[in-house]
Amino acid sequence: MALTCIKMARLTCAAVLMASAAGAFAVSDADLIALKEAAQKGNLRALDAMRARFAGHPLEAYPTYWWLTGQIKNADPAEVSAFLARYADSPLAESLRREWLKSLAAAGSWDLFRAEQPNLVSDDGEIACYSLQVRMARGEGDARAEARALFNAGRETPANCDVVFAALVEGKHVTADETWERIRKLLANGQLKEAKRANALLAKNLQLSDRSIDRANADPSAYLAHEKSPLMVRAHKELALFALNRVARVRPEEASDRILLMAPRLGSVAAEYAWGQLGYQAALQHHPRALDYYAMARDAPLSPAQVAWKARAAMRAGNWKVVLAAIQALPPEEAREPGWRYWRARALRQLGETEGSAALFKGLARELNFYGLLAAEEAQVPVAIDWKPAPPPQPDIERMRAVPGIQRALMLYALNLDNEALREWVWALRGRDDIDLLAAAEVGRLANEPDRAINTAERTVRLHDFPQRYPIPHHEALAASARQWSLDEALVYSIIRQESRFMPEARSRAGATGLMQLMPSTARWVARQTAVAYKPGMLLVPETNLQMGTYYFKRVLDDLASPVLAIAAYNAGPGRARRWRDDRPLEGAIYIETIPFNETRDYVKKVFTNAWYYRHRLTGKTASLRELVGTVPGGSGDSSVASNIP
Repeated sequence: MALTCIKMARLTCAAVLMASAAGAFAVSDADLIALKEAAQKGNLRALDAMRARFAGHPLEAYPTYWWLTGQIKNADPAEVSAFLARYADSPLAESLRREWLKSLAAAGSWDLFRAEQPNLVSDDGEIACYSLQVRMARGEGDARAEARALFNAGRETPANCDVVFAALVEGKHVTADETWERIRKLLANGQLKEAKRANALLAKNLQLSDRSIDRANADPSAYLAHEKSPLMVRAHKELALFALNRVARVRPEEASDRILLMAPRLGSVAAEYAWGQLGYQAALQHHPRALDYYAMARDAPLSPAQVAWKARAAMRAGNWKVVLAAIQALPPEEAREPGWRYWRARALRQLGETEGSAALFKGLARELNFYGLLAAEEAQVPVAIDWKPAPPPQPDIERMRAVPGIQRALMLYALNLDNEALREWVWALRGRDDIDLLAAAEVGRLANEPDRAINTAERTVRLHDFPQRYPIPHHEALAASARQWSLDEALVYSIIRQESRFMPEARSRAGATGLMQLMPSTARWVARQTAVAYKPGMLLVPETNLQMGTYYFKRVLDDLASPVLAIAAYNAGPGRARRWRDDRPLEGAIYIETIPFNETRDYVKKVFTNAWYYRHRLTGKTASLRELVGTVPGGSGDSSVASNIP
């Protein structure tokens, strides 16, 4: 029979799933809960005892997997190999293989390591460096080039990569200057431990003092005030640049004054590097002189992040010539991202290159994301959305429900083993086409896992199920709460879709709960404002969560007088949303693009994309995304006191 859990609680659904998936087993729900607890406690004896009892059960791999990973250093290679072969279609095989490879490398079992490593599907930095280590030791030509590229990228790496880097240094395959460049990049990114590890690769007489690094990090202004050396020694110069960058993060004007003062001792190349760092930090803070600082960097090489924020600073300043030049200076793969294609088109139009602008807008208008919708407006290309329900054929649904990984995922979700369930679900859908994805999305919806339904439906490329992507559950309660506080129903749906994917029992790591992901402290504040007695657990009731969440959002919206500011505040707090304003009114899309928190910037874009689709679904009319984001009021002369809204 077709299995539906839509109106069931998860644990009730678990019982149904256990009974229907594979008939009668010698294990019960209590056994499954005990299995989970044994794994969490690392009780290997209990896991070993349970393995035989789970034979034939859809989750039979889990006791053995947890048992093997719990003793991976002493595991029998034959038993590991047998598990990898038997459960090759499971993500557990990939996870066990990853831990097994690390154990083999640590033990120096390189022949077994090299035999098994090609079977690893996903990337793993630690395993990659183990592989480089053995390949370099055996003289494989391409390994050295790969190791050099990793070293010169200046990114954080696992500790075992130090062996690889030390071999490069010992073999004189990287120079001291390249090591200094790595240290500089790591210090600029605040990766002090990693920088100290790279520092240890230098000759003793060249190294930085760890104590000096800590001093420059703890109080950079004091460090620079006492730095009187001529900066001829590379170590002194690098520490000065690090301290200047630290000052720039909080006091750009002070950093500017110090660079001007220290420029003769730094030398032109180092000084221009410092100006580039200052420009970047100032742009992140929306400082009015950010572009001036960038200009002082002249032709100093800039990282992709520095270039991107140069473009963003120029947007806020209305300097479209610099916007275009910065986008053109991005790495090609980054410049091809939808956002930069959109802003390049905007810059070209502002500079009078209408033909190139129109072509970019038209190409981007086919995409269903934030920038695609904005581009469609610019190109005056209608976005066709079909809201008529068109569920997949029942045979397709049954076929996807029968996929072992999907079965395991649903059982694990029903047992609140969400991490394991998500891993099973994602693994089972690798490489699937649109037909399979839409059928799997419907399986997720029927099993009362709305996040899986939405996320899976969103992955389709050509065939789209928009009602599945943008569902409207709890419609009566949500509409009532939106009317009560005079809120746009589409915007409320948009927030919930992004916050909880309509899962009433959703909880974040920070403690945010329910449909609108309210923190308990926020809920208590709302309860005081609305004369409601706060009780633990009330946020798990959809109607209550909606009432409290919409009240809170209405207060934030009234306080900030801008939907964009209110959405940014919902994610990052009202204080930050205010600080990110400009002195003058700012186009909403530019405000969004220049939010300095990556998570919040992405969040606001997605909420307004949701809002466009929900407005279309609820009203039948095509909304203007530019009108939805509107104009963000300026903060110049804002004398209002800090709000008491949490």
